[in-house]
Amino acid sequence: MLVFALLGVNQNKLSQIIKKIRDLGPKHLNKVHLVYGEYDIIAEIKALNPDTSAEILKNIKETDGVNILKTYVVSDQIKDEELPIAQVGA
Repeated sequence: MLVFALLGVNQNKLSQIIKKIRDLGPKHLNKVHLVYGEYDIIAEIKALNPDTSAEILKNIKETDGVNILKTYVVSDQIKDEELPIAQVGA
């Protein structure tokens, strides 16, 4: 299962939070994105089951400096080759 975790963080704790997320390693982490807007970090979390994802997210949420954690569980993925190609002038 894939979960997107959107985090709002204290900027003075950003480096420590990123390190903690990266320490999840490739088994539980696809990518970490630093973004502008309402949130500061979007992490792509991998988990084998809901219990594992809940444990990972609880660990992140309890990290000092994490103010907001919003999650989105992926229900299905559409591969690039399955996306329709936009018609110019249509």
